[in-house]
Amino acid sequence: MSGNHPHPTISADELATVWPRVTLVDVRSREEHATAHIPGSLNIPLEELPSRLANLPGSTIHVLCGSGKRSSHAARILRGHGYQAVNVAGGITEWYRSGYPVTYQQPPENPARQAPRHVQADRRSFARRLFHRRTA
Repeated sequence: MSGNHPHPTISADELATVWPRVTLVDVRSREEHATAHIPGSLNIPLEELPSRLANLPGSTIHVLCGSGKRSSHAARILRGHGYQAVNVAGGITEWYRSGYPVTYQQPPENPARQAPRHVQADRRSFARRLFHRRTA
């Protein structure tokens, strides 16, 4: 896009000035949303959006995804149906990097004692699986 966006776009910092008073729709998959999401966001996966327009209020809708690509597409869909849609540039990734609140699935029960060792072991086993899969 050449700087002339077909719909309004805001940054994570701009969203923070109006959140949580706005309708925020997260168009990532259910699994992505369950893993981490902005508190109070409504999860409507992009592929379900056209069939779930009735779930949306008539007010301005802020849409986000992981990086801004799917939400940009969602904003086009919404505007095509007469909604005022605002895309959140950078998505939840930029929101998180800017230090704003994110709700995570299943936080560790005792992070001080368990997390460091298990996180490292999980990373090693994940890396091993990843590399073995590529070479096999």
